[in-house]
Amino acid sequence: MRWKSIRARLDACKVDNEILERSRIARIGNRVIQLAVIVRAVEPALLLVTTLILMSAPALAQGSIFNSNDQTVGSGVREAVRWGRNLLFLLGVGGVGWGAVNYMMEKAWVKQMIGGGMAMGLGGIASLVYSFSQGSTVDLNTDLGN
Repeated sequence: MRWKSIRARLDACKVDNEILERSRIARIGNRVIQLAVIVRAVEPALLLVTTLILMSAPALAQGSIFNSNDQTVGSGVREAVRWGRNLLFLLGVGGVGWGAVNYMMEKAWVKQMIGGGMAMGLGGIASLVYSFSQGSTVDLNTDLGN
């Protein structure tokens, strides 16, 4: 019954055969629409498989993947936080730069600036988490240059 529904959806987006014979773009577009219908039909199965893989990851981590070294997981998390921090800072700089260019071109620019600032703020939080994961303290300078 499910396949009948997919077939009905595929048939609903029919294009005139004469147009399909003459136009390469029409054939490509028709195939893209058919692919989208098929992907939409198998989304629940993809979600189920993805969930099973993600749920089984902790069980797989119990094996000999890490060669009996308990520091491997911690090092991997620290590296992921470090890469995330760097990526957030780069995205923030790119967002602010894009906002500045859009401001100069008299286009909408506020969302890019806000997004860039948020990415930089989250990068700062990730930097703080990375400092804590390295075991170093974060000094708060309260003398304001005196």
